[in-house]
Amino acid sequence: MSYLPSYPYPCLAAHTSPSTVFLVGVPPATEGRLEIYTVNLANANSPVATFYGNQTRDAFWSSAAAKICLSYPGNTASTNNPLLIIQFGEKSYFTNLFPNGNINIPTNFLNIGFVSNKLFSLSGAVGSFNWFTAVTNASSTTTNSPWTGLRFNATDVYESSRDYIISNYPNPNPILSVGTYVASSNTPAQGYNVVFDRSGGGSIYTALSSAAPIVTTQDRILTLSTPQTVDMGGVKLSNNAISTTMVGSGYILDKMSDGSTRLYSINPAKSNKLETVAVNGNVPMFASNMAVTTMGNSIVTYGSAGGNAIINVFDTVSLTWSGQNLVAPPAPNTPPAAGGSDPTNPDGGSKSAPLGAIIGGVVGGLALIALIAFLVIRSRRKPKTKAAVQQAPNNGQNNAAAAPPVDPNYALQQQQQAMVQTQPVQYQQQQFLQQQQQFPPQQQQYNPHQSVYLPQQQPLYAVPDKTAPPVIFQPVTQPQEGYNYVPPTLFQPAETSPPTKYSQDVYVPPTPYTPSSHTYTPTTTSATPASPQYLPPGHRDDYAA
Repeated sequence: MSYLPSYPYPCLAAHTSPSTVFLVGVPPATEGRLEIYTVNLANANSPVATFYGNQTRDAFWSSAAAKICLSYPGNTASTNNPLLIIQFGEKSYFTNLFPNGNINIPTNFLNIGFVSNKLFSLSGAVGSFNWFTAVTNASSTTTNSPWTGLRFNATDVYESSRDYIISNYPNPNPILSVGTYVASSNTPAQGYNVVFDRSGGGSIYTALSSAAPIVTTQDRILTLSTPQTVDMGGVKLSNNAISTTMVGSGYILDKMSDGSTRLYSINPAKSNKLETVAVNGNVPMFASNMAVTTMGNSIVTYGSAGGNAIINVFDTVSLTWSGQNLVAPPAPNTPPAAGGSDPTNPDGGSKSAPLGAIIGGVVGGLALIALIAFLVIRSRRKPKTKAAVQQAPNNGQNNAAAAPPVDPNYALQQQQQAMVQTQPVQYQQQQFLQQQQQFPPQQQQYNPHQSVYLPQQQPLYAVPDKTAPPVIFQPVTQPQEGYNYVPPTLFQPAETSPPTKYSQDVYVPPTPYTPSSHTYTPTTTSATPASPQYLPPGHRDDYAA
């Protein structure tokens, strides 16, 4: 088996070459260095990794942050179709990597981040656009939901946009989502967003997305239909589950209690049932940092443990796995494994109270009991003193003995407050991943169409690995200039056809959406955006190879 680089939080994406995928990650030894390899899987038992390029940006790329990467499926006719790379965290950075090795300086949406790669679903792909539904770390005051619609641009990543208004809003605390899309050259783009909750249920939303420029606040990027219920067939997913998209089918991989991998599929255009995929032969072990993508009719997984990286390939036609370290498949009644990383709570599992807090609580309770006992005994031993104080004449002078008696309840309250105020504050250091991925929902002033943040155009230094070939790209930086935002028009949700209805008895697939559709002309290498919305002409990133 040839050398495979090992990354704690990698991502995979299909390459244009047959039997080849991109492998993207940041090595812990060189934080800030994003590395890209191509991996040839002609022989899954001996994959061949080839260095492709890198970008070093200390302020952006982290080895401790989850990532996702994928091509633009609707733009495959273009010879300059890029790879979209997204890193999750409080500030979620994304960029386009082009076939010639050029890579844009990372950017992000202001004031929001994407919570998890498990809650980030491809729901439409036409031409040079990808549409996603995702959970963010902030909710708008208008929708009261962290779900948002996103549109990424293959031609110019800085023209990407997002919109909180998506008509219908999935569960705000889901466990996993998976998207599918209808392969077409027409817009509105059609697809689905399937969201699974923590109680063992799921909902299917039809997604309609627009490529039109945004002109008014009434224009939308993406809208979701009224949901239909998923027939789970008794399946309950765990926090370990991950998903990937193969055009109209969504695939889910989950960890079983014996450590093996179980595969599920759903095709919402044909059925609302979540199916368990019948596998012929052995299966891979599930990895805590498993990355997954699709490549033609195959599903490709990558996982690493102890510095050893393993790639496995599942053929959806022969229903067989190939690659290293395969094990016997789980029995039909094997339950999913407990634990795993909660997508909305990266720590996962229940949180135990700190030992110091427990001891402090016990000591405080004993002190309160002792105080109550003392006050009771004192009140019983000094009845005459109390009476004498009450009968003492008022001589017009300040007399401490003439003060009203202390209320035991009041004293107890004062003691409790003193204990709370004097109790030391305990701090716990958190790992970078927790800081980047765990975000309590926040209420945020609504901005209907948010453009991306243009970072300072600083020099991009490509630091080659000692064992890697020379770096194949270098940026040409340009100063940032102020500009006025011109609100970008999307289709009116009222013009869309009624959402598809599922039935528990007979599943009726949706009819193709046809009103106002037009054929999308694929982007070519010489084409430029006809109407850039968010960046003035002087702010494009044209890097030298």
